[in-house]
Amino acid sequence: MLEFRRQAFHILLGVVLVILLNFNIIGIKILSLILIIGIIISFLSKKHKIPVVEWFLENFERENVRIRGQGVLTCFLGVIIALLLFEKNIALASILVLSLGDSFCHLGKFGRLKHPFNDLKFIEGLLIGVAVATFGAVFFVSFWQAFLGAAVALVVESFDLKIGNYEIDDNILIPLVAGVIMSLL
Repeated sequence: MLEFRRQAFHILLGVVLVILLNFNIIGIKILSLILIIGIIISFLSKKHKIPVVEWFLENFERENVRIRGQGVLTCFLGVIIALLLFEKNIALASILVLSLGDSFCHLGKFGRLKHPFNDLKFIEGLLIGVAVATFGAVFFVSFWQAFLGAAVALVVESFDLKIGNYEIDDNILIPLVAGVIMSLL
């Protein structure tokens, strides 16, 4: 149930951010400010129980994180990186690949065909994730950009890439890879 709640929140956050960014209601400055405030709250929440923050952490946070609120913080970081590196439509499409594709890939846990690159994932999840991410991204880029960006990003994400002992967070990796692929097409 925790994972379902997490993925629903992930989808909602990504879609809301894309809508706000698309209509220029928020931009990189506001997102950066939110990220900085989030980092401060993360550190404060280690020593103090902040009522609303604590509720979110108890209901949406995985147990094995290094930083409290890590998922939301890395999501905002991934969004900011996409906005800095890519033109607006590609950035928005990349954010949707992250929020929709990554979240819907988890539906594949009910699958039967093991993913060849990751024993914890299934091919059905990858296919669902690519399909839904393509559907979302196609609002901002061509079908082929959306499809190839989603497919490559979600396949790369399944490798659980590391730099040294640190796994590259998928909230940063997915929009980065999707944006690069979409920019090349």
